[in-house]
Amino acid sequence: MADRAITFGGVAIFGRGEHRLEAGAWRRAQAEYGFAGLDGLASVDLGRRGRVLKQSGCLSAASVGALTALAERIAAWADGQAYTLVDERGVSYDNVRMDSFRLVGPMRSGAQACCDYEAVYTQLSERT
Repeated sequence: MADRAITFGGVAIFGRGEHRLEAGAWRRAQAEYGFAGLDGLASVDLGRRGRVLKQSGCLSAASVGALTALAERIAAWADGQAYTLVDERGVSYDNVRMDSFRLVGPMRSGAQACCDYEAVYTQLSERT
């Protein structure tokens, strides 16, 4: 994992740390029809339908209360709006909607509080 801030909507909402983004393949939709006189199916390509992006890593904050507040602020970005997401390598993904955000496993505390997380996005199209 890289130690570079991932930004969503131009904001480094996850902070610096260990974050990784994996982009899935673009999905395509098609309509298939069968009718009398046709041996087989007629298939119509309906084009791209988006792709899933999955992000994981470890959030950290000064205390468990601060970590809980950070997780709530991040979850608020799952608002149905599309933003630009920039990954840990600086690759930009336009027209991205956050579908879900959740903490994975227990919160750990010591000098700082930390917890693993998972965020799932849909890139609606390559165009803005």
